[in-house]
Amino acid sequence: MRRYLMVSGCALLCVIAMLSYAFAIDITADRITKEGKIMRNGKLYVKDNKYRVEKGGTPIYTIVRGDKGLLWEINGAENTYIEAKLTPALKPWTEEKIFGEVSRKEIGAETIGGHPTKKYEVTVKQGNKNETYHQWFATDIRFPVKIANVNGKWSVEYKNIKNGAPDNVFSLPAKVVLDTMAVPDVLGGH
Repeated sequence: MRRYLMVSGCALLCVIAMLSYAFAIDITADRITKEGKIMRNGKLYVKDNKYRVEKGGTPIYTIVRGDKGLLWEINGAENTYIEAKLTPALKPWTEEKIFGEVSRKEIGAETIGGHPTKKYEVTVKQGNKNETYHQWFATDIRFPVKIANVNGKWSVEYKNIKNGAPDNVFSLPAKVVLDTMAVPDVLGGH
């Protein structure tokens, strides 16, 4: 009986490990952000719990290291960076569930960038108020390819999604120094 339990436990751990690996995200994508009439092109790199978000039009980019529990915002123009402890609120919205989510309702299905998606209306508690968003979650790659607030003021869409992200994009550049004068502001999760 003891041997049976051990073998069953090991088999269960293997299944969990395989499922975790199967759902691990490893992608590179173009990131298009629209705020009113302003549009910015950037890049997104994701590998497991590491993220790099390049905002486009600015030398400032963010690296999230879930494996270290850290977030770095790098200013390439000044060769400086700030560091913050990673909290769920600071993590980019690259998963189906959004931090602070209080409700989710499926409202349709669309194809975005060649990916079949489920469109959701998601309400998120942010501070003392609730915000409502639309999220298009690609069912084939298990990734949110678009998110927008319901009143159309802003959106983030990922296009040209490709498998694989190079490891070196998740490290601090060699020549940057910690900006001890900067106070990290609350960085947006989207």
